[in-house]
Amino acid sequence: MKKLLFLVLVVFLVSCEGPTGPMGPAGYDGLDGRDGKDGYGTSWYVTSFTIQPNEWELVGKSGELNSYFFVDKPLKELSNTIYKEGVVVGYIETAKDVKNGLPYVLHLGGEDNLGEFLWTETADFDFYPGGVGFYLTYSDFNTQLRPTSAKTFHIVLMW
Repeated sequence: MKKLLFLVLVVFLVSCEGPTGPMGPAGYDGLDGRDGKDGYGTSWYVTSFTIQPNEWELVGKSGELNSYFFVDKPLKELSNTIYKEGVVVGYIETAKDVKNGLPYVLHLGGEDNLGEFLWTETADFDFYPGGVGFYLTYSDFNTQLRPTSAKTFHIVLMW
């Protein structure tokens, strides 16, 4: 019982506060910011591009090392200001209501009369003021086989 009483007394003494001390010096002034009340703040624009198999252009020769597929799309909303000071994020829709960030790497396999074969398909994008480019690259550079299904890409602009 004495130990319990001692413990309560220690907790009481430790938890007591003294008088409040004097106010400290003022902090540094922050930079003038945009508070969102004057028409400024974060803005965004979202758009989608569905690329059909016949739209992909082969860069390089069919089956050549470093060959890939490319599509260039205009995006007038991607201004010089967004390009220099904003954020551009790309996604690919991999299934209904499922998006994955770009670059998206998909490991694939197939089988023919010679046996099994493996490759990786990578979807990626780049952007510039006024447009966006989409890429499909195969790890085995087997660009004799063209893309066979439509691919939907989503682009988010934030500034």
